[in-house]
This record gives sequence, C-alpha cells and structure tokens, in this order.
Amino acid sequence: MHAVAPYLFRCFNKGLEGRIEERYSTLDNLGDKDLFYILRDFLNANTGAYKIVEDSKQVYQFESLSINEKTREIFGWFNVGTYGMKTDIINVQTGDVDFEKAKNNAEIIKHYIHYFIPKGFNEGMAFMHSYRGIGVKTLFYTLFSQYFKDLTGLVIQMNPLAYDNAVNAWLDATAKEVKLTKFVGLSDIADQVRLLGHGEQELIIKPPRRGGMGKLRDYLNPNSDQMQAVEIMGDYGAQVKTVVEMDGKRRTFNVGRNKTSALCEIEVEEDLIGDDGVPDFVKINSWVRDIVGEYAHTLYPGLKIEVPSS
Repeated sequence: MHAVAPYLFRCFNKGLEGRIEERYSTLDNLGDKDLFYILRDFLNANTGAYKIVEDSKQVYQFESLSINEKTREIFGWFNVGTYGMKTDIINVQTGDVDFEKAKNNAEIIKHYIHYFIPKGFNEGMAFMHSYRGIGVKTLFYTLFSQYFKDLTGLVIQMNPLAYDNAVNAWLDATAKEVKLTKFVGLSDIADQVRLLGHGEQELIIKPPRRGGMGKLRDYLNPNSDQMQAVEIMGDYGAQVKTVVEMDGKRRTFNVGRNKTSALCEIEVEEDLIGDDGVPDFVKINSWVRDIVGEYAHTLYPGLKIEVPSS
C-alpha cells in the first residue's frame, strides 16, 4: 500500500571530455552551482500556498522541510492532489455519502520525500513515497528539471536506482514469507458500495517448520523454483511480494516478471504508518535514513562518505 522508490540524480555535461561515464558533472560543482542548494531553493520556493498545474489537473506544495547542510540531506512532505472531476466521498463503515467533492476540489495525499546529495560525487539519491501505486516522481521531475535547466543550462537525470545495483547484501537475505494480494469482485451490493466495488484478499505463505523459502536472489532468477512459483502466483493475484530478513531487519519487495520495476520499490513496514493512514514522519525518516546508508556504503565501497544516521 505504502512504498518508497529510490532514484539517482545525474547530470550529463556534453562540454566535458572523455568517455561517456566520465562526462557526468560532480553535483556540487556545476559551474558555480551546487545541486544541493539548487534543490533547497526550489523546494523552499514551493512551500506555503498550493501551486496549480493545469495540464495535469494537479495541485502541490512542499511542507515541513528539514534541510541539513552538514549531511547534505533534505526531507519533508510533498503534498499533492488532483482535481477536475466531481465525486462522492462515502463513509466506508456506513456506505453513506459524507459529502460531495466538487470539480474544483482536490484530495491531498502526503508523500514523504528524502534527498541525499553527497559532496564530491556525480550522483545523488532521491527517495519518493507512493500510496497504492500512485507516486509523485513524474510531477516532481517535470517541475524540478525545468527549474534546473533554466538555472544551469544543463539537464538533470532522475532514473530508478535498481536494487540489484545498490544493496547486493540483501540479495542473500533469507525469505521469511511470500504474500499474494488478489483483488476480487463482490456479489453483495452493500459490500460493493462499502468497498467501492472490490475487495482484497491476501494470502501469506510461510516456510514449513524445518524448511526454508530460499534467498531474495532466488526470486529474481528466471530459472529458479521460486521464480516459477512467483509466475504462477502472478496469474492469480495483482501483486506478489517477498519478505526478507537480515541482521534483524526486514524489507518487503515486489517481485515478478519485470525485474527492473520489482527491484526499484521498497514497501513501507506497517508499523511506520500512523492511525490516520499517513506515514509517521519520525519513523519513516529513520527507516529511510537506514536505507540511504545501505545504498551509500554499497555504491561507494571504501570511500569516505558521510552518511546520514537515524
């Protein structure tokens, strides 16, 4: 339901000489500019009143930003909503309409965002929260890339940071369970109204008492028994996830036929979500900071890089 997707900032500079990989600018040395401060100024300029994007019928603002120049990280909320269609807002417990959302009303969803721009590197990290598969990366990139280009004359890239290219240690983490989420139709009209037309069933498969379910890498190997089982399960459900554990920590990953997308999203643990259904800011911040550290140590082994700690 809640997930965080990691992305990599890079800036290709046609004016640099050398091989392709050598032509990416150091992000704190973009002429007289620094990506960290460009990002800071962009976010600060878009706090306060909501801004409207008429083309996509979206409104947005940044809120509760924390900017740490020492660790070169910025995190906070990216509040985004859509408008343009009249809808009824119902009470799911009673099925009654609580109020009508007008065409010019927008339901706002709070998305946690986290940026880490280490000094002296040609890469930076962005972690973007999504809810029920609805994320904010496209909106953010559309807005920020134009701001960045206007300021520097350069193009900023923001590509998915595939997990197998970042935290290889987790590939050998032990699989503790596999979850299959299936959307099912409802025959009772009252249930259809209450649940907006469908329900969810989650099947959790755990290993036998003395058995095992393999490693995470087994679920990514097209020739493994685990991947064959995932493909079979995929025909019966909308989502297949595997829960892995290492050193007392757990991570939940989407797995399936599309390896790239499966490894670019990390599910947010349930205990990080507040009673109101919104991620607890302190808890998700600590959780993401741990992940930032894992990525940094694996991407830059042996290099002295100051990593945020929770």
